[in-house]
Amino acid sequence: MTIRSAWHRPTGQTREDTRLAVSLGMASSGPLTARGGCVVGGLQLTGSAATSMQARLSPGRLWVPGGSAAAQGGYPVTVDTDTLLTFADGHATLPRVDALVVRVYDADYDASGRYEAVLEIIQGTPASAPVPPALPKSAELLHEVSVPAGASAARGITWASAVADRRRYTAALGGILPAGGGHGAQGAYVGQYRDVGGRLERWNGSRWMLYTPNAVLNHSIDRGKTTSAGYTETLLDVGSNPFGLTFIAPASGWVQIAVGAHMWNEADKEAYMSVNVRAEGGGTLLSPASDERAAGHNGPGSASTCTNFALGALTPGASYSAIAAFRASPGGGNVAIFDNRFVRVDPVV
Repeated sequence: MTIRSAWHRPTGQTREDTRLAVSLGMASSGPLTARGGCVVGGLQLTGSAATSMQARLSPGRLWVPGGSAAAQGGYPVTVDTDTLLTFADGHATLPRVDALVVRVYDADYDASGRYEAVLEIIQGTPASAPVPPALPKSAELLHEVSVPAGASAARGITWASAVADRRRYTAALGGILPAGGGHGAQGAYVGQYRDVGGRLERWNGSRWMLYTPNAVLNHSIDRGKTTSAGYTETLLDVGSNPFGLTFIAPASGWVQIAVGAHMWNEADKEAYMSVNVRAEGGGTLLSPASDERAAGHNGPGSASTCTNFALGALTPGASYSAIAAFRASPGGGNVAIFDNRFVRVDPVV
């Protein structure tokens, strides 16, 4: 067993001690490791000319995790000035994908005889359908570059379309991670958050979920009718059946469902609109259409009516469908008509 401390003993603090200590305040990727990634805004790659073999990397900072052992710790790296990079000429007939990485050499672990951090272009294998190259240990991927067949200084890389941004980002311990490209996009622990285009996602142990799923609305101005005395998802005289939507259950497992329409009955009797809820793809009804959960109109004339109700015991992150169902009064000649229909589902958080 080894217990380490830093800036504690009068002498003997190792480089490993220091690296492990400085990672304590960073987003975690494991018990002893911090998530690799860039500080937002730096390390952008742009071509030095519209078509050339050279590109310029802007300054920036990043954390490169050691890849040989958890106790190796990680390496804070700074690129402090614009750096001009030259990519090798393309294959005569086949394209390839190159990877631009920041790589750390540490002879204590890799027997390289080197102690340095470098910008390195790892060439991919030319192929008719090229794939990015495998990455070495202790390397953080920044960008992938598509190098066309026959590329050279005379006929170079079209930079506007060749660069795939693979930078991932890091944050303080417990902080919200900015989403970014790159490998290792999985979360490190249940309850970790990241920001994706202004929406929060939460890692549930197997995948990222929207912390607050979107409210979902479906609306139709098509007028349809039914003579069915029992609830049916099929209306006559409309372009498509069924009418509804799919939604994702939030972390609470509860949603609020609203349905409504402009409705009437040709015989001045009942017209009801409710909703069937089931797991997406079919299966047992979790909440069948019912008069208790229906918007209705009974009597002469017409009315715009709606209702809403809460539904719980849903599996967070699972997809469900909410399909409108309609009925008329029992008895011959009763025709219920529905216009301006809508179904809406709001997450409860």
